[in-house]
Amino acid sequence: MRAATTTRARAPGWLWLSLVGLITLTVVAATLGCSDSEETPQQTQPAVQQQQTSQPPPASSAQQQSQPEATPGTRSRTGGDPARLLIAEASALEHNGYWEQALTTRDQAIAQGETFSAAEHDDLRLDQARLLLRMRRPGDALTQLDLVDEPKSEQAERRSRLLRARTAQELGDSETAIAALSGYVNSNSPAWTLASLELAKLLQADGRSEEAAAAAERALDGSLPDQARLRALHIAATELDIAGQSQRALALYERWLSESPWRDDQAAALSRIGALHWEAGDVEAAQAAWWRLVRDYRDFAESDLALDSLLDTGTIVDDLTLGLIHFAQERWESARAAMLDVLTQSTELSDRVAGEFYVAAIHQSNGDRDSATLGYRVVIDRDPSDPLSVEAAERLAQFAHDAGDVEGAEAWWQWLLDNHPGTSQALAGARLWARVAAERGEWPVAAERYREIANRGADEWGDEAWQEFMFWSALMYREAGESQTALDLASKVVERDPLSYYGLRAAELVGGESLLANNVPLGDWLVETTGQESPDTTALQRSLRQSWHWLAARDLRLGGWDDTADRMLADWIDELVGDPWALLEASKLLLSEHEVSASARMAMRLLNLTADRWSDAPAELLRLAYPQPWPELLAQHEVTTGVESSLLWSLIRREVPIASCGVGN
Repeated sequence: MRAATTTRARAPGWLWLSLVGLITLTVVAATLGCSDSEETPQQTQPAVQQQQTSQPPPASSAQQQSQPEATPGTRSRTGGDPARLLIAEASALEHNGYWEQALTTRDQAIAQGETFSAAEHDDLRLDQARLLLRMRRPGDALTQLDLVDEPKSEQAERRSRLLRARTAQELGDSETAIAALSGYVNSNSPAWTLASLELAKLLQADGRSEEAAAAAERALDGSLPDQARLRALHIAATELDIAGQSQRALALYERWLSESPWRDDQAAALSRIGALHWEAGDVEAAQAAWWRLVRDYRDFAESDLALDSLLDTGTIVDDLTLGLIHFAQERWESARAAMLDVLTQSTELSDRVAGEFYVAAIHQSNGDRDSATLGYRVVIDRDPSDPLSVEAAERLAQFAHDAGDVEGAEAWWQWLLDNHPGTSQALAGARLWARVAAERGEWPVAAERYREIANRGADEWGDEAWQEFMFWSALMYREAGESQTALDLASKVVERDPLSYYGLRAAELVGGESLLANNVPLGDWLVETTGQESPDTTALQRSLRQSWHWLAARDLRLGGWDDTADRMLADWIDELVGDPWALLEASKLLLSEHEVSASARMAMRLLNLTADRWSDAPAELLRLAYPQPWPELLAQHEVTTGVESSLLWSLIRREVPIASCGVGN
């Protein structure tokens, strides 16, 4: 690897002021290719449309031919049939965010395409409908779909059904949406499992419990991404429960409980498991589920209901458990009464520490910091090794800092470092302990503190924290006038991980050489790094193109179900993570298909497989991991604003991470 000296020019003041406005541009640019999110569909798309209408029109075909080579995946614009040239132009316009112009250009292609086959006309109409759906114009999309009388190919038929289902859903026509999705599920379709789940959601929203459960169970019979499988389990269990099919519902709740990694899912499943066992007369099984809720899920409302159920059955519940659950539900009076009973009746040291801590926490919640302070001190005096003493010390430090008693806060932060260095509270306290010295302008003191906690926490907090503290120590030494010490420490940070956040900042502080990527062939680097020989690339590419994940995602993308397509691609990434060669070829495939987000995430997974070799990463791999989409759009803004495209891409990556959205054709 070769190093190259980098030079940086200070930007004029007006440029930095303009960056505030450019943040909005980055959000717009990042959403140009994004799928519509279920959660916030109306927060992104209107902004895109507004940006499009305010942009100057794109360059003509002749002008564009003189532009640099297009992003991989854009269709070439060569001579030939004018109508087919218009199709290629429409595709390029859409890819670069000029959606209104893309619609107009594709309409022109349809009007001029006298030589097009009926199947080609169908595809163009379906493309228009898909784009109109992205632009939140379902009525216009329906008009286009109605012009596709009888699709002439199997793929067009599948697309038509998915697009019609999505359009009907947007228009509130559940019957049409359900019928269209049912048709897709019952055909020879790659994405039938996810379509079946979407069908279950529509049926559930329509109040058709048994049909919803049947659709969800059908989806479970096939392959589903993890999150989709959990959603299908939830729908099937809930709707069977509503329909009164208790035994089938119970079995699915048990499966949901065992498969979901999420505590809120687990608490909800346990709650219904307990209730269904109780309704079936199995008191012992019901109590077991409720006890598990009370013991392990005290911060969820279900635990409060489970506690009431246990008490109703005459079960004796200890005071500490009562107090913890009532505390979690902010029932302060009953929680305090239970904790006071713990203090007067329990002989266990850990119970008494807990009693003192939660009584103090109740005082804090009620605004009585003096009483809370006394209580937290008692907690630490009773057992300094108890985990609750760690939290008590953190709160005492915060009380002192808020009151302006910086020395008192520093004492508690040091106590945490001395007694519990491996805790997150100690790490947070270490940052504050060093920062207060810097805030007072005590540069030598701050430098020594950052250096001390870097060394003390090296084994506790990992390399990232070590780099952070050592970098700040270098900065403080520089401010104190000890330039050589600052350079020595910054160099150590660079040596530890040159491409980490603090490694790059330290390289800038050193002011000498900044690491650049290798130009070694990516295949050679991958062989050396992983020890795996290169496979038959042609066969691997063919296999990836026939992958169920890719075929299903492609169907969903072309059918207007962008969010569902994104989930399928995310699952594909997880499936390939153990095969670096497949990750590489899949990343290239996705980039060629304008799936920029998924392509970048594939490349990032490949880099993460060899985290200790980032400094040797080939330029080709870094270009995949840090892509530069929408080149024409950003080039245009570079001309109008004077801000380099590279900075805009950086802002897009920083403000709206490209891995958060999918980019379709």
